[in-house]
Amino acid sequence: MRYQTLGGGPTVSALCLGTMFFGTTVDEATAGQILDRFLDAGGTFLDTADSYAFWVGGTGDESEELLGRWLASRGTRDQLVIATKVGARPASPGAAWPEHAEGLSAKAIHARRRGEPASARYRSDRPVLRPHGGPVRAP
Repeated sequence: MRYQTLGGGPTVSALCLGTMFFGTTVDEATAGQILDRFLDAGGTFLDTADSYAFWVGGTGDESEELLGRWLASRGTRDQLVIATKVGARPASPGAAWPEHAEGLSAKAIHARRRGEPASARYRSDRPVLRPHGGPVRAP
């Protein structure tokens, strides 16, 4: 596995594993096997979002929640860098999308952090990488 440094930040595997359908159309056992193989191959970089995959009947949290359970069961949180995104799910369940997406306003991002931060879903206080946007300031 090759590795690279992201800007002045963490060093990660050059291959990033996307987890969009983990917990929805990819069941937990299969996702766990994929994650185990990725880790065994030297993978250290995972991509998820708090909106994957609400459009297949979920809430959007399924991928992050599955990752949290897998990380807790394997004790691997310190070995991985997780990139997540916010702002793409509907503003309220069943709302038309993308017309009523949460968006990336500082207010929406702070509300997400206060409600249930991604780190809580990952069962860790280690920060996650939020690649879509800079520092968030209070509204």
